[in-house]
Amino acid sequence: MKLPKHFAIYFRAFYKPSEAFEALLAGNYFRAGFLFMMIPLALYTLMYFMLWAGNGAPSTFAPWLNIPREQYYYWNRFLVAPSMMFAWFAAASFMQVIARTLKGSGSFEATLGLTGLSISVAMWSTLLHDLLMSFFSMTGVIDARLHEIAMNSPTIWRNILWACFALYLFAFPALFYRTVRAVHQLSKARSFFIALASFLIFQLIFLVFNR
Repeated sequence: MKLPKHFAIYFRAFYKPSEAFEALLAGNYFRAGFLFMMIPLALYTLMYFMLWAGNGAPSTFAPWLNIPREQYYYWNRFLVAPSMMFAWFAAASFMQVIARTLKGSGSFEATLGLTGLSISVAMWSTLLHDLLMSFFSMTGVIDARLHEIAMNSPTIWRNILWACFALYLFAFPALFYRTVRAVHQLSKARSFFIALASFLIFQLIFLVFNR
């Protein structure tokens, strides 16, 4: 059975991002960007719900927000979606302004739509791990708090987590770079600079609310 056009583009972005971006630019990229962002928004909200249900709590770090550790995942169920939307709009706005300043030719709607696809795809580098661990915590297969400690100790679980983080740190700048190139037709050097700065903005905002 043939997949709907938007989901065909979404899956293609994992292995042929340039082709996926070109296909998205030929369609309703603005609406599609919001559709794609609903995927990590819903799944990360579900993840925090499962961590809360599994009695999880941060172990080796204090939240940046003034939230007690015992209530951290409870409140994250409500914070993750708006904070991710804020981070998305901030990163896309920065990308658009700097790209146009450097003679880029794309619209804000196109930048927003393609960054939505980029963020949604890049988030899977850690999302799959986080969903599995939170599900196992909720169902009692693992102890959420002991697993938090294990992920911050010299164990196989920390190695897996670091591997996910390494993929995350590669995927975001790479997909943002493809976004700038596709939307604004800028040089490789300018596109890389804008992509890296936009990722740092996204990540800083996301960490403030979800660290």
